[in-house]
Amino acid sequence: MCSPAAEPETAGGGPVVDEERLESHMRRQHGLVSRTQALAAGMTRHRIQHRVSAGRWRRVGAGVYQHSALPVTPHSKLLAACIAYDGLASHRSAAALHGIDGFELGRPELVVSPKRARSAVGVILHRSTQMDLARPIRLDGIPCTGLARTLLDLAAVVSRNRLERAIDAAMRDRHLRYQDLSEVLATHTGTGRRGRGPLGAVLAERCADVPVPLSDWSRWVCELLCESGLPRPALEHRVHEADGRFLAQVDLAYPSRQLAIELDSIRWHHNRESFVNDRRRRNRLLAAGWDVLSFTWDDYSEQPTELCAVVAKALGDMASR
Repeated sequence: MCSPAAEPETAGGGPVVDEERLESHMRRQHGLVSRTQALAAGMTRHRIQHRVSAGRWRRVGAGVYQHSALPVTPHSKLLAACIAYDGLASHRSAAALHGIDGFELGRPELVVSPKRARSAVGVILHRSTQMDLARPIRLDGIPCTGLARTLLDLAAVVSRNRLERAIDAAMRDRHLRYQDLSEVLATHTGTGRRGRGPLGAVLAERCADVPVPLSDWSRWVCELLCESGLPRPALEHRVHEADGRFLAQVDLAYPSRQLAIELDSIRWHHNRESFVNDRRRRNRLLAAGWDVLSFTWDDYSEQPTELCAVVAKALGDMASR
């Protein structure tokens, strides 16, 4: 970076500018610095304007500046938009950052909170009420949505064929699992989530016979219930009789309400022995005063909102007894 030229001081002098701090920001941010960062380094609005007027900095977004010695690049444009709109690179921009075949950085595409501007010149904004589920990471110094969320977002804006190619590329290059996509599908249950349908259709076609480890599935259902606002259930809960004798182990449970949740998996239960044992175990639980809810993979992947509603109603009914 160039050393600073003399700049006008405010009356009575001004704060000392931490040039090393400014340059550190620019080195890490494709030559960019935000107004907030500049002010924190000792700049004033007057000094910022002076550097722009002198041609040392250029304004590249609302409250974002770039050192004029550096070129504007697709990466710097995308990061400038992320800073200006307090968003994450998403959809096609995130796919390009993740290195998914067929996607390159072009017009910046971001996911932002609903409170941000409705539109932006040269930037595609997607407003989301589920920013907390984006699992953001930094790629090439740019904050972007996690890989599974990126594919869910892509499903809303690209064709079925292109989505399938993107999934194949992610599976091949990033070791993404189908379970990861099922989990992101189940946790993003808000209305207006246009990507759920296309992504769910791909998974339903590809994963009909893919076995899911029961322990992973239990954890995903647990997280789904918590995301819906319900209390966290106990995992792999062991139920005992009043005298301490072991009665049964259930996938998830709300022990204080004596509510058990069982996950019916074809992989683990599609044989005569499991069929018989499961029903005997259920009868023992019912006889001991427990209520038992059973859900299938389709309940979890296709109707997660209904699954949560059934559990919520059961808990509510028990509380009112």
